[in-house]
Amino acid sequence: MLERRYSVPADHGAEFIAEVGFDPAFTVTIEHERAEAIAGPSGTRLFRKISGGTISGRIEGTLYPDGAGEYSLLRPDGVAEIRTHVILNSSDGEWLYLYNMGYVRPDGYYRVTSWVDADVRGRHTWTAGLFFIGTGRLAADGKSTTLTYFEVT
Repeated sequence: MLERRYSVPADHGAEFIAEVGFDPAFTVTIEHERAEAIAGPSGTRLFRKISGGTISGRIEGTLYPDGAGEYSLLRPDGVAEIRTHVILNSSDGEWLYLYNMGYVRPDGYYRVTSWVDADVRGRHTWTAGLFFIGTGRLAADGKSTTLTYFEVT
């Protein structure tokens, strides 16, 4: 058997590691219907139709009600794997797409990682290639979710 030789990466020094920070970006309040449950082999699939909402902060506007939804999986351990697709209409008339992927635990811990696609000819091209994290909170009545996003710098 041949001996394996590993190369030594040249880019692992401290001079190559960037500081990580979080800058406030925007807050999204998603208005949605109550979740529809579908029993599946991996857990319960949940679908919430988005009926409206708002975005405020570095992007201002509303959520398009007919082009989005939350598609989640409620696992046997009580954790929900969140997958949300949201279409936004900024106050200056631009359309944006927001994708969330994350977890909600039974203790209320709600975190997502997110990406935004914006028209490359528009005012929100600053979102291109950026990574956002968000903290969420489901309203007590179950009809809305508010997520606060931070740009990872």
